[in-house]
Amino acid sequence: MIKKRRYAFAAVLMAAVMAVVSGCQSRTSSSEPPSSDSVSLGSQPEHKEEDNLPPYLFVNPLDPAGIIVPGIRPVQVETYELTSKVRDARAINTDVGAYLYIPDTLVDEPILTSSQYGGTKAFQNIYDQTANRLNWKREGTGYGGAGVAYLHYKANINSRGELSPNLVIFGHNNGMPYGQTYNAAIPLEDRPDGAMFAQLYKYLDEEFTANHPYLFFSTEKEDYIYQVIAVSYTDEQTVPKYYSSSLSSEDALIAAKDMMDRSQWIYEDVELKAGDKFLTLSTCTYSLTTQIHNPYRYVIMGRLLPAGAKLSPTANITKNPSPKAPKGL
Repeated sequence: MIKKRRYAFAAVLMAAVMAVVSGCQSRTSSSEPPSSDSVSLGSQPEHKEEDNLPPYLFVNPLDPAGIIVPGIRPVQVETYELTSKVRDARAINTDVGAYLYIPDTLVDEPILTSSQYGGTKAFQNIYDQTANRLNWKREGTGYGGAGVAYLHYKANINSRGELSPNLVIFGHNNGMPYGQTYNAAIPLEDRPDGAMFAQLYKYLDEEFTANHPYLFFSTEKEDYIYQVIAVSYTDEQTVPKYYSSSLSSEDALIAAKDMMDRSQWIYEDVELKAGDKFLTLSTCTYSLTTQIHNPYRYVIMGRLLPAGAKLSPTANITKNPSPKAPKGL
């Protein structure tokens, strides 16, 4: 089971709502029994001055439709403690170094490290052979199967302070329906209901993107939360290289701004600054070309949040009318 922590946001009632709540409370506290259609608010938390600070989105308990309006019951944002999952997975395979979880997707599994193999190619020769890709347990997933998600070989995950400025994770989108290995008779497509990182294509849906603003990444030592800042199509040869975990802090910031220019969504509340650190999830795409081997990639990028940061339940996004196109298109 994933352990959950909840962050609640609070604010004062609007004057109109306060009047309705006061009337409701006065009726239920009278000597007459409440009517069958009355609403019981129950006990309310003690009000604190910091509760007046934004964000202040609530579900009005008097609104049966549950519409988000100013009210007195807080919207809660779940976070996840995954360090124990890393330890449990390492007991099975010592190549496990981290864990990645994205709510309401199948991205919920250990992430392997490739640094001990001296380079990505040496790692791929073991886990990522097209003839029989292995999963994180070193089990075969078949010809052109779902394979495994793994960190760039230069990735540093030793501590929060030592995290690579651009922490890169690669995962497959094999273009097949979920559970299907490669079949030449089935067209290669980006399927949001597919396996492994094909699930990232759910971020092309506006409602999903607005309601899933965070990526949850953990090591044995600590849980990290990255705020999604870009959902992008790109070519491989960006400058600086978006897929490298050896980027300096300055180059990582340049790469992040480039991905925001390419993003399908504009994140209205995100302003990057020097020293920001990023998580980059990279996978294949077949929407720009149906060729198995092509120079295009689909990327989700997130910005590391401080420990204990206040979280908003939604992302403030608008459709990007002119995202920067990959080279050659």
